[in-house]
Amino acid sequence: MSETEIPLLFEKGPLRVRYLEGDGADLVVSFSGVGNKRNIEPPPEFPGIASAGRQNHVLFVSDTSRSWLNGDGMADQILYCIRAVVEHVNAERVIAIGNSMGGTMALHLSRFFDFERVIAFTPQYSVHVDEVPEEDRWFYFRKQINTFHFPKVEALRPKATKYFIFHGDEQRELAHALRFPKAPGISHYIMPETDHNVAARLKEQGALALLVQNLINGKPRKFRRQMEELGGIPILRFNTPLKSVPARNYAAVQ
Repeated sequence: MSETEIPLLFEKGPLRVRYLEGDGADLVVSFSGVGNKRNIEPPPEFPGIASAGRQNHVLFVSDTSRSWLNGDGMADQILYCIRAVVEHVNAERVIAIGNSMGGTMALHLSRFFDFERVIAFTPQYSVHVDEVPEEDRWFYFRKQINTFHFPKVEALRPKATKYFIFHGDEQRELAHALRFPKAPGISHYIMPETDHNVAARLKEQGALALLVQNLINGKPRKFRRQMEELGGIPILRFNTPLKSVPARNYAAVQ
């Protein structure tokens, strides 16, 4: 499903919010990552999984500037759209899901909105050089961020929202993962022998859809059993030390 097949609900500056109507009482907000082509709108993330055959209402959020939510007014604009759709469809639950930059955006917004849960695959703790100096990807977009309204992932609210975060064990991924807040209500897993493409690898293994469905549908036992089968390691039991990686700049989208 491409972005052109999903009706555009809101557009302002670099922000695009699309809405796919569902039949149920749940709203899923899916945040896009950077994408693979610099001059094209990042494609919708998890369209089939999030919609579940039109069972769920879905908002697809993309940022063509790739600002990690740091665009002026962007957070308020997204929150306005979410609240408007919640009221329009009488949503009983709102779940956020995102990949990479999209996961970071979902985590940031959970400070201001009571998502029932947030599912974040390989989110960045920060793309500010002072916060994660090991990070050398996405240089083209990072250098265009003028003001860091959200310099790092902080002030998460696990009493209001259940968090599920996934990272690979490649060193640049660990540079982010090991800096994330740790608290009851934050389920954070390291996937062994995996790099930034955790969601893609789970999809290749035929495990992604069931994993997300178990989380959306609130089936923690099935989720934990699946994570054990996949070899996921809770971050509190992951004791590999943080190491630096050689610095290099990425000129193009990664």
